[in-house]
Amino acid sequence: MSEFFHMGGYGAYIWSAMATALVLMLLEPMMLVVKRRAVLKDIKRIKRLEERQNRKN
Repeated sequence: MSEFFHMGGYGAYIWSAMATALVLMLLEPMMLVVKRRAVLKDIKRIKRLEERQNRKN
């Protein structure tokens, strides 16, 4: 079992690369959710501003 984790002397590189990939794969969907919420918030703000301008005219 320890040979599996050691990976022929390259274990530190392989496992750190795997951990980095895992973190990035988990981070990407979370970043997309945050970005989507920000875009929707901006769209609502722009819509409110347009409605205010239309009421004035």
